[in-house]
Amino acid sequence: GPFWKNWSQQAKAEPTPGLAAIKGLTDEERSLLGEVGVIEFPQAEDLGFVCSYSLLLEPGEQAARERLDFFCDRALSDYEQQRNFPAVDGTSMLSAPLKFGAIGIREVWQATAKAYEFSRSDEARRSIMTWQKELAWREFYQHAMYFFPELADGSYRDTFKDFPWENNEEYFQAWCAGKTGYPIVDAAMRQLNETGWMHNRCRMIVASFLTKDLIIDWRWGEKYFMQNLYDGDLSSNNGGWQWSASSGMDPKPLRIFNPASQSQKFDPEAEYIRQWLPELSSVDTEYLVTGNIPELECYSCNYYQPVVDHKEQQRRFKIIYQEQKK
Repeated sequence: GPFWKNWSQQAKAEPTPGLAAIKGLTDEERSLLGEVGVIEFPQAEDLGFVCSYSLLLEPGEQAARERLDFFCDRALSDYEQQRNFPAVDGTSMLSAPLKFGAIGIREVWQATAKAYEFSRSDEARRSIMTWQKELAWREFYQHAMYFFPELADGSYRDTFKDFPWENNEEYFQAWCAGKTGYPIVDAAMRQLNETGWMHNRCRMIVASFLTKDLIIDWRWGEKYFMQNLYDGDLSSNNGGWQWSASSGMDPKPLRIFNPASQSQKFDPEAEYIRQWLPELSSVDTEYLVTGNIPELECYSCNYYQPVVDHKEQQRRFKIIYQEQKK
């Protein structure tokens, strides 16, 4: 889009050099730098918390740089093909380090620019640019929040400023707990609740489901994400939710994800679903990706019947949306 076109052409500042590159230091001061050891991060238990999961990426600058190097060497050139498959380790996992400042956007951009320069195929260059566009989305949402701070409290589009959300508390609790009866949605919510992270494709799926199928205010989901994502970022989280709810700056606002279509396209063998819903491990793949699990099989697996009918809710949402636009 226009933002990417302009932002990508802007000159990018070099990363700030490390301490050893500081000019004007005496020999004594420079020798002291060598004595600065790695600060050990306190564990959750040291701070009085009980952590129920292990982090997918170790915190800190060194781990972030190692992950960036790994991603650039192993996955970046295939990013365009792999980024939407939640069962594949095809994303950078750098959202948390960027959020906490363990690594800077300049360093990340520089690494991708070098990878682009030395890439050997058009396919690899397309993949690298696709990931650079994801960095641009992050920048765009930060710009949007800066110039429109009211986004933090409500919708960008007038259509959604007084939208008649139904806000069914029972449906919301089922969504939070991963008990909606839609396997791809429930798998994603279980991943979030158990790890503090969720694959980006799944973030879009569950956000669309909450707003378009359950007809629940996107701000409920936005808040739940911020409470549970360890990479939760105000601007990116808000922008992502408003994109999914159709209340944001997207020029094609009315987009409704079909959970079954998303499963069939991005988790065709139900690997991701089985990983996070082990009670369904013996269920046929076709049932899992379509979500049409026989009632008796749901009962025997201690799983849930769908809380709503997707087609019916899609129809209802469109009617409400058109009424609001008048």
